Amino acid sequence: MELKHYLTLCTLLICCATAHANGIDTVEAKIDVQFLGSRATFQAELPTLTGIPGGRQPFYTYLWDFGDGHFSTEETPTHQYVKPGDYEVTLYTVNNYDNGPRPKRPTRKINVDSAKTAPTPIASAAEKNFFNADGLFKLSKNANALPGQDMVVIAGVNTAERGRVFLLTNEKIFGTEGFVYAGQTTYNDEVVTSLDDPKNLESLWATIPSVTVTQSGSPDYGIREELDFMGSDAIDYFAELYGSYKTVTSYEVAGKNSAQFSLVNLDITPEMLTDTNATVTITGVFIPEKGPARVHRLDVPIVTSHDPNKMSLKQSRLSYRLLSKRKELMYKVQFQNDGEGDAKNIRLEIKLPEVLDPTTFNLLNLYPEIDSCGIDGQGPCYQYNTKGPDTLVFHFKNIALPGSKAPDVHDKDSTQGFIRFTVRPKKKLPNRSFKGQTNIYFDKNEPITTNFATGRFRKGLSPIVFAGYSHFIQQPTEGDKERVWKNGPMLGVGLAPIAPYRKLYWQVEVYVNAYRASETTTVYEPGVIEYTEPGTDRRQRYEYERYDRDVHSRFIQLRIVPLHLRYNFNSWVSAGVGALAETAINTKHTEERTYHLLATNGDIAARLPYSNERLAMSRLHIQSFADINFGRTYLGPVLGLRYVYGANQGQFGQLYAAWRL
Repeated sequence: MELKHYLTLCTLLICCATAHANGIDTVEAKIDVQFLGSRATFQAELPTLTGIPGGRQPFYTYLWDFGDGHFSTEETPTHQYVKPGDYEVTLYTVNNYDNGPRPKRPTRKINVDSAKTAPTPIASAAEKNFFNADGLFKLSKNANALPGQDMVVIAGVNTAERGRVFLLTNEKIFGTEGFVYAGQTTYNDEVVTSLDDPKNLESLWATIPSVTVTQSGSPDYGIREELDFMGSDAIDYFAELYGSYKTVTSYEVAGKNSAQFSLVNLDITPEMLTDTNATVTITGVFIPEKGPARVHRLDVPIVTSHDPNKMSLKQSRLSYRLLSKRKELMYKVQFQNDGEGDAKNIRLEIKLPEVLDPTTFNLLNLYPEIDSCGIDGQGPCYQYNTKGPDTLVFHFKNIALPGSKAPDVHDKDSTQGFIRFTVRPKKKLPNRSFKGQTNIYFDKNEPITTNFATGRFRKGLSPIVFAGYSHFIQQPTEGDKERVWKNGPMLGVGLAPIAPYRKLYWQVEVYVNAYRASETTTVYEPGVIEYTEPGTDRRQRYEYERYDRDVHSRFIQLRIVPLHLRYNFNSWVSAGVGALAETAINTKHTEERTYHLLATNGDIAARLPYSNERLAMSRLHIQSFADINFGRTYLGPVLGLRYVYGANQGQFGQLYAAWRL
């Protein structure tokens, strides 16, 4: 028996160790609740966090759903229920700096009798500070978008007006659908409605006199824009806004004298991995029955782990064609003071990709919101400068960013800061992925290094136009009668991928040209024809010894390049090899013959039309070639030199100009 118990214990220990090594949650999260009169205090039993070796101290962030339309982000919140009844409390946690999986979402059903109720609920700090951007409507989130997990979007409405709330997710510019609507709370009698066809919403949009637009991304950006509408402006504005998203959900709010919050659950698909470290935007729209509308844009970084210190790129899948025209990129560097004391000086050393120009830095907004440093540099202020060819140093000076572990801090957003900025690419832009990263210095502490914010170019096609001149180096053999190509100008079109960086890629081309050909020859071949002499009705047979052929033809020349492999050595030089097929189509063929007749009164010249079948298409000739280009090998103009070997069809060279569009 002892040996059996020993083996059982060993098996359990091995299973637990294996589960921990594989990232399996072996401790179930639980919710504890204690009532003291009408006040309920909640606390969570959660798995121990596993810190990343050499990383920061891990910690949890919390979102409590009390089951009655109220929420809190505190670790151990206190709440009062107004009405007796059964409530289901849910806790959403996020494990920051943690190397393990997120704990399963715990729930707890509680019964509240009349002895445990209070006349009014206790508004949490998160509820009190929720509408700092706009006093009427806002979105917030409990986590960033980690593919394969979920997140909660809190939609808050603070007005007595009835109306309709729309949630717009999955921007079309990102392609894949990363968010899946998984339900929402309806504690305040919200009515989830089916989505109308956007065209059917035009009557709703047409009555909107104006809109207030705000934006945040934990914390608030401080962006606020007022737009007034005239005529069909409102319809055009909202049609464009809704049309930029793939998914739209909506619900109706009854309108109350107190703030109404709905927690919307969104599942994050694994397909979002393709845009990791990009920033997507979820847009909320509140349209009341009367009066101005509200629009709030919520920026959500896509991440590989929950780390409050991060660098993100607004759109990580880019169009090379657009960016090569010196379009700007939008970055965000976000940081959090996770200590106990205030951070006084924070320095961001932003290592930009080498393809970007740090001198084009343009600050959009920042938090803490302070002014640029003056000459003396005293007081809370910021300053920035470049360091080397690709590093931007941004310095928050003399601030007081509170720490998340301070006992008097209840709003986690107040411990976070950020800068949002744009930067433009350099004139020389290789077609390859590029990475940026930031070192964050809190006072005199060692730096925290963020993730890589990686930009990649989407695959695309580039039309090409050609114009040049083709000339024989060696003429076709004399015995070959099908000379389908002539010296002279050439025009063509082509298609290729927007040229990858230092990778083989394909290209197809088609050239079309038209020309005329005339030929007069004398054929010494005796024969007999019937001929009516001019001025007589008599048709006689005459012998002849020779005749002259006068031939006129029109041709369309085709040169098709179905197989062409190219390689870009850099942004200025590329080379290619391939095979082409040549043929000519004879669109018109006329022939006249002048017979030299043998008559008693001397030779008679008889000019007669001659009919025979024209050559519809010549034989297809396959030829190999090699060429080299100099110029803008990715997009733009190039000059090319091509050598074509055609065996008995000759050898020729081409000098051409091309433009990749």
